[in-house]
Formats: sequence, structure tokens, C-alpha cells
Amino acid sequence: MADIKSYSELSDSEITKMVETNIRRSVGYYDSEISTERRRVIDYYNGKLPKAPEGKSKYVSMDVYDSVEGLKASLLETFAAGNRIVKFAPQGADDVAQAEISSIYTDYICFRQNDLFSVMSNVIHDGLTARAGLCKVYYETSEEQEEQEFENLTQDELDMLLADEDVELDDSDTDDFGLISGTVLVTRDTSQVKIETIAPEEFLIEPQARALHPDFINFCAHRTRKTLSELRDMGYDEDKIEKLADSDDPTMETDPEILARHEGTGSDRGFNAEGYQDQVRQVMCYEAYIMLDKEGTGTARLYRCFMAGTTLLDCELADRIPFIAFVPIPVPHAFFGSNFAEKLIATQNARTVLTRSILDHAAITNAPRYLITKGGLTNPRELIDNRVGGIVNVTRPDAVQPMPQAQLNPFIFQTIKMLDEDKEDTSGVSRLSQGTNKDAVSKQNSAAMVEKLATMSQTRQKIIARNFANQFIKPLFHEVYRLAVENEDVEKIVQVAGNFISVTPSEWSQKRDVIIELKLGYGEQDKEAQKLANLHTLLSQDPKLAPLYQPQNAYALMRDAMRNQGIMNVEEYLTPPDQLPPPQPDQSAEMQMQMVAKQLEIQDRQTAVSERKADLEAQIAQAKLELDTLKAQNDLAIRSDSQDLKEEQFMHKQRIDQAELELARLKQN
Repeated sequence: MADIKSYSELSDSEITKMVETNIRRSVGYYDSEISTERRRVIDYYNGKLPKAPEGKSKYVSMDVYDSVEGLKASLLETFAAGNRIVKFAPQGADDVAQAEISSIYTDYICFRQNDLFSVMSNVIHDGLTARAGLCKVYYETSEEQEEQEFENLTQDELDMLLADEDVELDDSDTDDFGLISGTVLVTRDTSQVKIETIAPEEFLIEPQARALHPDFINFCAHRTRKTLSELRDMGYDEDKIEKLADSDDPTMETDPEILARHEGTGSDRGFNAEGYQDQVRQVMCYEAYIMLDKEGTGTARLYRCFMAGTTLLDCELADRIPFIAFVPIPVPHAFFGSNFAEKLIATQNARTVLTRSILDHAAITNAPRYLITKGGLTNPRELIDNRVGGIVNVTRPDAVQPMPQAQLNPFIFQTIKMLDEDKEDTSGVSRLSQGTNKDAVSKQNSAAMVEKLATMSQTRQKIIARNFANQFIKPLFHEVYRLAVENEDVEKIVQVAGNFISVTPSEWSQKRDVIIELKLGYGEQDKEAQKLANLHTLLSQDPKLAPLYQPQNAYALMRDAMRNQGIMNVEEYLTPPDQLPPPQPDQSAEMQMQMVAKQLEIQDRQTAVSERKADLEAQIAQAKLELDTLKAQNDLAIRSDSQDLKEEQFMHKQRIDQAELELARLKQN
């Protein structure tokens, strides 16, 4: 084991030498084997190969072009057809809303702030034709100044305007009344996450790299030409920029891939600043990511080294490699996979040769060569003239005879058909899935059968699409989310699907799990939407499920159904349940309720009247009873008094009679 104390710190010249050595050893350097392969694929893609012999048919079969464009269209339709296929998984029940906002904002960065459709198109194309398609994801810090005018402001109003640190006074003028007019410069922060495609010839990587991760790679670089003005804007040392030599690096000016790509657009091979201005002179720049032990600590770490020409402008620690790659046909334990387009070159060569033979045979058949008997023509020019109905004067009947022509090989058409099948097997792109097979549309083939056959024919496309989802889309959204969280600490208001939402990415969770909803089959998204619509019908019609199927459940189900059909602005068609106004009662139901209330009120009144009537009748009966009792008592009292009176009268009469008897006795005595 080496003694750690023996390690020494690396100087700039040593770092520069290490970077230059790895650049020259890397895959993709000038005229490397893979560079030659990619140039050859470009020529076949453009139909320039195979070349035709002189005087023969110029037809070229476009098998490479058809297969690449067919698969690219299928992948783009899947990932960029307006469907939000990427979303972040919530970390818990209380994180559902935040995960949804994070998904929406990340999608906003990719498709609104950046042109992710074009990025995906370029990356897929490069992956299919150059083994690997690459893009670079980074955070660009920038700002722009806008000039705004103001008029007739007081000094206090101007001071309030200039109180904002982003506003700077540019020019002002005071009139006779003390009012100020002029212009101010408003500085706006335009920093954002950038997603850029990297051309295949601009990316360099060590020959035995396994993946774009510091654990599996020691060196990779992005090379591009930049002007001296651009280097100054990037903030590099002016003294180092002044020392940069005029670089005529052939790797970009005469790179075979660039020449093949731009062939036919002119003989000029790029911008030339000679005799112009030094500010726009271009130099070759390398943004290299290399494992170094710069400090001599005994442990190598990832560094970002930026070189212009042979001058090291910057060398700093890096926490990650900002490149994301898509390899359509991966090879285990290797960065570069197989070349999809290169596998179709043999088919294009064979189909081209066979089709040319058919065309050449047809041309010879339509304009055959002739056997002429010597002296049999009076005027040979008459035979050369191919006018319809032209006359040829001969001296004997057998003077002109067609030269015998071999028949066309009958196996040519069978071979072409076999090559069609071989092309489908090699590329995985069938004519049935492209809708170009007339045999699929017939009376005996039902729609379900055609759909099943088309879905089965897309199996290899699905595998490549899942590679694209896992290798490219998933890490891309991870990186975009991470850069937003690390760099965007100011609250923003963004408009998404007609709604304005407030986001502050720096307050979000540092990492989230990405879920990719991949529907790649023949009409799978429409079938998924129809399944959700049928489920909505079933749930809404079953009265037993009414307590379980509430408005918020119906909204979520129909929202997913519309998104599967590519309608992202769901809120323009459906109102969320929490935003609905209070339910208004039905007028007929309300009138019916009022009538029922009136009836109940009438019944209550009738009941009260009946009860009152019963009370009165009871009171009357009681009064009658009391009156009868009183009357009976009075009658009894009257009868008793009458009896007493009679008895008194009788007694009185007896006393009178007694008195009269007494008086009469007295008179007698």
C-alpha cells in the first residue's frame, strides 16, 4: 500500500496533460471507429449509399430511414403527445398535494421553459443512429435588463421606485415644476434549468466506460467551439483568454460526421473569423469530468475541468455528471450499445440491388438492343429514332431482330418479400403497426384481430420505449427536480392548465420517487379512458354504491379518463368538488316542500281547532251538568221550602184552629 504522505498536489499543467491524454484516448475522438460507423449510417439514412454503377438505375431503398423514423415517431407519440406520463410519488398521506404540485412544476420546466419535445426527438434520433443519444442538464444563472420610462414623478415617488434593488436609474430630467421624467433599468432574474441536446461527435468518453456515473466511469467530456466573447461572458480570467492561441482543431472543422450531416448545404465548412474581429474567433473548449486526487489526499474525487484549447480555465469539485444518455439497444456492462440503424444496412443494400435489377431489366425490355443484318437497313438512323409509329426501311424481312434477353429471375420478388420480413424482424417496426399493410384490412379480419396483431408487433418497440423511460426520462426528471430544489429559493407563480399555482422549490423534499405511466400499446390509452368511463357509469347507476361514490370520487375518475385521452386542462371542463358553489334547491321540490308544510300547518290548525272545540264542548257539558246539578239542587230546595211552607201553613192553621177553639171555649165560658 502506498504511503499517503507521498502523494503531492497536482499542478494546472499536470491536470491539463491528464485531460489531454484522456481526450485523445476517448471514444468519439477524431476519425475513431465509432465515428466512422456513425458517418456511414448518416449516408445510408440520407439515401446516398449504396452508390449506383454508371449507367444503371439510381434507385436506393430507404430501409434505414423508414425504420429510424418509424420507431422515432412511435416513441415521440408515446412520450410527447400531450400526456403527463411522469409524476412524483407522495411520501405519505399528507404529501399527496405537494407531490402533485412538484410533478406539475417539473413538467412545466421541461415542456414550457425548455423544448423537451425537440430534445427527445434529437436524443431518440441520435440513439437510433449513433448508438447513444445524449443531453446535458444544468442550472444556468442569468439575468436581463429592460428599459422602462417614467413621467412626472415627484422625488418621493422616484425614491419609492428606486427602493427596489432590481431597479436602477438610467436617465432623468426635472421640469420647471419639480417633476421628474426619465428611464430606469429593471433587472429580471432569468435563471432556470436548461436541457440541451449534445451532438454525438461532441461527446467523448473513455473506451471501457460502463455508465454515466462516477462509480463506473473515470473520464467523459463535452467539446464545443466557443468565441472569446462567450468565454468572457462566462466570467473566466481575462489574462488566460488573451493567451489563447488560434486553434484550428480538425476535430470540429473537418469531422467526418459533421461533413456528412451538412453535405449538400454548401462548400463552406463553418464560421471563419479570420480578418474579422478577434472577439468572435472560436476556440475548441472541453468541459471534462475526470476522477482526480488534486489535493494529494489519497482519495480521488470527481472534478469538472474546463479547458479552452490547451489552457485550463477552471477546475472545481463536481457532485455529479450532468449528462443523461439513451441507449436503445444496450449491451450489458458497456456504455455504448448496438447500433440500431447499422443493423439495417445489409437489408438496404440487398433490397437496393434487387430493385435496381428489376428496374434495369424493365428499361432493357422497353428499349431492347437489336441484331442488324449487314446491309439490311437502307438508313440506320431510322432505327435509332425511337418515335412511336416510326418507319424503318429494310432490304429483307429478317434484317432486324431483337437481341435475346435473359428472363428476370422469378425468385427476386420472393427474396424482396423475405427481406421485408427480415427488416421487420431486425427493426421491430412492422408494417402492420404503421398501418401500411393492406392485407390487415379485409372482410375476414375483425377490428379486434387487427388490434391484437398490431399490439403483438409492437413488443420490441415497447422494450425500447421502456429503456427510454428508465434510462432517460426518469433520471432527467430527477435531475430537473433536484436542480430546481437546490437553486430556486424565490416564490414563483406559474400558470398550469389555466390555473395559477404558487411554488417555492427550495422548500420541497430533496428527493422523490418517479413514477412513469407507460401506455405503449395499440390504442391502450383510449382503452384505459374507456374503462374508466364505463366504471363511472357503473358506479353512478348503482344506488347501493351512492354512499361510497361521492362527487370527489367521480371527479378523480373522470380527470384520469380525460388525461388518458390527452386532455391536460381538465379544470376547464370539470370543476373540482371543493370549488363548487353551495347546492341550490330545486324549485319544484321547494314548492312541494312548501305545500307539504302548508298542509302540515293546516292539519295542525285543524287539530288545534278540534282540540279547542272538544275543550269547549267539554266545558259546555260540564257547565250544563253543573247547571243541571244547581237546578236540581234549587228544585230540591224549592220543594223542601214548599214542604216547609206547607208544614208551617198546616201548623199555622192548626195553631189558628187551636186558637179559634180556645177562643170559642173562652166565649162559651
